[in-house]
Amino acid sequence: MSSTPQNSRSQPASPDADARPESVADATDRGHHLSARTVEALLDLLNENGDTDPDEVQRVLDNDAIDPAVGQSITTRVQRIRAHLSRAERRRNELAALFASSRELAEQREVGPLLRRLTRRAHDLLGADLTWLAEIDPGSGELVVKTTTGTVSSELEGVRVQPGLGMAWFVAAHRRAHSTTQYHVDPGFPHDDGADRALAAEGVVSALAVPLVTGEDVIGTLFVAVRHEAEFQVDQVTLLTAFADHAAVILQGARLLTQARDLADEAEDSRRQLSRHVAAMERAHANHAELTDCVLRGEDAVQVAATLGRAMKRHVMILDDERAPYGESHVGFPGEDSWRHPAVDGALTESRRTGRFVPISSPQVAGVVAVVAGGTFLGALLIAHDTSALGPVEHKTIEDAARIMALLRLKQDALADAEERVRGELLGDLVDSEAADLDELRRRARARGTNLDELRRIFVLSVDSGRRREAIRAVNSLAEGPALVAEHAGAVVMALGKSNPLDVRRIWERVRTRLDTEVLVVEAPTAATCCEVPVRYREARGCLALLPALGVTDAGTTTTPYSLYARLFEPNAQDIDDFVTATIGPLLHSDRSRGTDLLQTVNTFAECNASKTRTARSLHLHPNTVMQRLERVGKLLGEGWRDPDVFFRIQVAARIDRLRQNATSAER
Repeated sequence: MSSTPQNSRSQPASPDADARPESVADATDRGHHLSARTVEALLDLLNENGDTDPDEVQRVLDNDAIDPAVGQSITTRVQRIRAHLSRAERRRNELAALFASSRELAEQREVGPLLRRLTRRAHDLLGADLTWLAEIDPGSGELVVKTTTGTVSSELEGVRVQPGLGMAWFVAAHRRAHSTTQYHVDPGFPHDDGADRALAAEGVVSALAVPLVTGEDVIGTLFVAVRHEAEFQVDQVTLLTAFADHAAVILQGARLLTQARDLADEAEDSRRQLSRHVAAMERAHANHAELTDCVLRGEDAVQVAATLGRAMKRHVMILDDERAPYGESHVGFPGEDSWRHPAVDGALTESRRTGRFVPISSPQVAGVVAVVAGGTFLGALLIAHDTSALGPVEHKTIEDAARIMALLRLKQDALADAEERVRGELLGDLVDSEAADLDELRRRARARGTNLDELRRIFVLSVDSGRRREAIRAVNSLAEGPALVAEHAGAVVMALGKSNPLDVRRIWERVRTRLDTEVLVVEAPTAATCCEVPVRYREARGCLALLPALGVTDAGTTTTPYSLYARLFEPNAQDIDDFVTATIGPLLHSDRSRGTDLLQTVNTFAECNASKTRTARSLHLHPNTVMQRLERVGKLLGEGWRDPDVFFRIQVAARIDRLRQNATSAER
């Protein structure tokens, strides 16, 4: 580097550019002879490294007493030859260093280390104080300083220069080198404040920048700078440009290689993911096939859960439709009463809504899936917690198992429905049978595994028609020993063995809890023989029809407390009909023919202890209206209708008639 101004770069003159000096031959022709020893000494001077000192040349020539003018010409020629040889030697050394650097850089495959090595090599080649490399960001178009060498602060690395600003963009835009002896006041390019501050912090005075060009693209800029004023010579510019060209090709190759490696890694990742996906799908298919085989083999829900547990490598618990453990599936499941965890209820509600497996944050339970069919909750599967996580394939397998469990349950329900129809027909024939039919009924019962002669206890349940199936399932879950349960004539009928300890209160509580609605359950007296079962059934049905008329709509009871009332509704109770007609017949005829309310007035009058004022208030009538109605009753029943004995009979007859009316309305 020279301290001469930038615009006055000197070029070494060629020997042919000046006047041709007098040659050794010319000097010889004029009588000036050079001895062999002098020629040898001159050649030795040319062969030496470094510049040739004119005094040394003159001392060699003095031995032959050469004319001073000729000697000066020879000295000048020797110096020029020596300078030319020195430049050639320097160029050779620079090219050797350039090629060595290129080979070294070409061996580097990682972009980051390559960038750092590029700046160090450029730094060493030109002997600069500071070297840095900036790359164009493809996304933003900014020039970003990637790596530096010789910096004294951290401000320069990472500096971003907007497009069109700074010396870096000037060089990149014009695709040629640019040098400056006074960087901060150079008007040859638009300055960038951020870059200028960073270079000022480094004390940069003079700088040289060359573009990094690959084909038609400029990928960045390479800088060298010094902290004093200096002019960069043509040889230095040429050397850095050549180095930058090599570096750009190597850098681009490294980037392409990195991209190729990244693409290869992505392809390998995709292959591995595809392989994992295929393996997962094969595993899911195998699990589904194994679960399906369970159904084809006729296995039950417990065996399906065991198959799922082997596939998941963890315990699986079955919950029934009451959210209680089914069978022995809870044995071995981690945590006592873990299915009662509040998180299980919340997850089960969510799973019932979505039909999906719902994970749970519980130390014992990993998740739950509801077993549903057509909106009907049939149970659930609880998956035990384990150290390994459940992925999408496992979730799908668990959901498949839940669907298979639902299909099994539907199959079981279909079989149960068919069995229920058969048993329902058997039970219907039993409660409606005559003695002559019993032998045939016994044969049919034996085919169902039931001894008809043991069925002596009869229960009748009044349940809404849409809930009778649920009531039958609830009652069946209680029945032990011989039993028949079915829907018959608009009610649920249950026949149990005479020794069965199940009582009417327990049946009512179970069905009431299960259906969460009002339920009436009536038990008839135990039949002595099968022949007596139809009679006991009719007693229970009569009591069941009577209870709503008495205001009883939710209870479990026997017929005994209501046997007297039941007498009122016997089909052949002619004496009771005659009693009602003889006692209050005129009132009934008047109310039906004229649309009066005399019987209601009498009933209210009796309930109000024969108080006309209270009767009027209860019927929302004027007392005079009540007086007129009572006078009309007296004309129909006779003046003595208020006598205690007669009034009592009138009250009983009116009560019987009202009960019958209420019972008839309830049946409708």
